Amino acid sequence: MNFKNTLELNQSQKLILTTQLKQSLAILNMSRLEVEEEIRKESESNPLLEAEKNEEGIDWEKYIKHMESINIRQDKNDAPYSSENAVDFENMIRSTSNLYDYLIDELKYFKLTFEEKRICKYIIDSLDEDGYLRINDKEIYDALRVDASLFRRCLDIVQQLDPPGIGARNISECLILQLERMGISNNIVENIIMNDLELIGRNKLKDIAKKYKISIEKCKEAIEIIRHLDPKPGRACSNDKCVYVQPDVIVDKIDGKYIVHTNEKDVYNIKINDFYRNMMTDKDSDKEAKEFIKDRLNSAATLIKNIESRKSTILRIAEAIIDEQQEFIQKGEKYIKPMKMKDIADKLEIHESTVSRGVNGKYMLTPFGLYEFKFFFNAALETDNSSDGASSAGIKRDIKDIIDGENKKKPLSDDAISKMLKEKGVSVARRTVAKYREELGIPSSSRRKEF
Repeated sequence: MNFKNTLELNQSQKLILTTQLKQSLAILNMSRLEVEEEIRKESESNPLLEAEKNEEGIDWEKYIKHMESINIRQDKNDAPYSSENAVDFENMIRSTSNLYDYLIDELKYFKLTFEEKRICKYIIDSLDEDGYLRINDKEIYDALRVDASLFRRCLDIVQQLDPPGIGARNISECLILQLERMGISNNIVENIIMNDLELIGRNKLKDIAKKYKISIEKCKEAIEIIRHLDPKPGRACSNDKCVYVQPDVIVDKIDGKYIVHTNEKDVYNIKINDFYRNMMTDKDSDKEAKEFIKDRLNSAATLIKNIESRKSTILRIAEAIIDEQQEFIQKGEKYIKPMKMKDIADKLEIHESTVSRGVNGKYMLTPFGLYEFKFFFNAALETDNSSDGASSAGIKRDIKDIIDGENKKKPLSDDAISKMLKEKGVSVARRTVAKYREELGIPSSSRRKEF
């Protein structure tokens, strides 16, 4: 009899642990929005669970004191913090209806005075579908009755919004804004954009090279950069393309160090209902009712524990990513370091599958914009001789260099390029070479052939 009871007890414990573990893994894998939905459903079915939105979140006054801007460029003219201009992150992932709505949503990330908001909204409302400000500056001064310096400050704010290039008065300014956002500083590229876009359109490489006293190869490199910029950034915000997401963590700079914070704004605070908790200790409470409450109490406590565990794991992963990506966080995307999930798993001494779940659908707000966690793991490719991998950006540079140096009468196939990369110790499949070549805007070997 005792043996039977012990067996049943052990089986019961094993079942409970398995259920808890499954829920823990499932919650870690969920996006922020999915967790909110899980809490909502559980609170509706479990009377012991109370859930309400956290309206306070991060101490924004302290946050803003140490960081004037959370976009790519810091704006020294940002207004001081007040309850009137507090940041209000949206509490859901949603598609916006048009460019205007999308940009207005982004303004919530800036700390603006009422007057600055009014001017910024007017500028945004004046943009055409391509994202350009076609109205003469003076027309806006007169319409809003503001001075030039205030208008310029507000236009700078609008030009910091995504997609890069928004708010430009002409195509040259649009492309220059995108260069700045990418962290590219190249006088030749900038001068070509300002003065010689027409020559690019006519494919006058020799004329451009002669004008700037550079080689044809250097000229091609400059033009390649320009061709990857978007002359119509506003078109990127069609109904099916613009998606606004809420960050799970935020990175700011405090006392010279980059600190990762969990974004608590609009997160559900969940707790156990006091009335039912007290019933557990009430001697007069019905035994059957107590059993029900005990079961629901365990369920609620498990959910709370798993959500806290999820938050802790995501924060640890984010901190490890930033620790590994110091050059990126200081200088921008151009300096991202090749990295695999295994690197973070080893660093934190957790399983790689835990990292995979912890980065799935999670977002990080950095001084250079909003990034999905997975972005930091998309830059690495396995090599034959090194577990460290090689960045996709580096592979693309190698592919471009190989093609630039090929015999134009006998251009190299993707397979041949793959083999040449392998000789350099970088194992890249032919289909990957083809994919990267297309992303670089380089045609196939048959189209590159010169007769």
